Amino acid sequence: MRYPKSILFLVFVFLIMTGSRTKEIRLTEGIQPGNLAPEIHGQDINLKGNTFVLLQFWAAYDAHSRMVNVQMHNAISQLRAEDIRLVSVSLDESEAVFEGIVKAEHLDPATQFNDSQGKNSEIFKEYRLNSGFTNWLINPDGIIIAKNVNPKEISKYIEVYRSVSHGVFE
Repeated sequence: MRYPKSILFLVFVFLIMTGSRTKEIRLTEGIQPGNLAPEIHGQDINLKGNTFVLLQFWAAYDAHSRMVNVQMHNAISQLRAEDIRLVSVSLDESEAVFEGIVKAEHLDPATQFNDSQGKNSEIFKEYRLNSGFTNWLINPDGIIIAKNVNPKEISKYIEVYRSVSHGVFE
């Protein structure tokens, strides 16, 4: 009878010792929610900061991506600047085409960037845009919290994220 209690005590101590160790969580870079968003090199773009970032990709030759880009631009311009900012990346090889569209569609040039390497760019490869242009909602820590959001969902995602993380991440 004495040995089973000793064994149980040792098992209990072992469980406490192994469970009490803090495990370091390392985020990996990727393009799915929960991953750190890949850095965008060669552009003056920072995906971390004090606000959420909606990272939007588009190109002149893709009518749907252009339409979504304008919708996102309009939706975000109606939200508070301290909540979210738009980083919109065009993958047009022609700088003149890019500039013409930004002007014609009345987009804020401060939110629009162009990678003239197009489909050959590192951005195109890192974000796996060969399957189509999309967008990512990124929190202030650079972590992707949603993919393929529509304009109506943006403020909801921010509100839910803040209510869930209040006091946990701050």
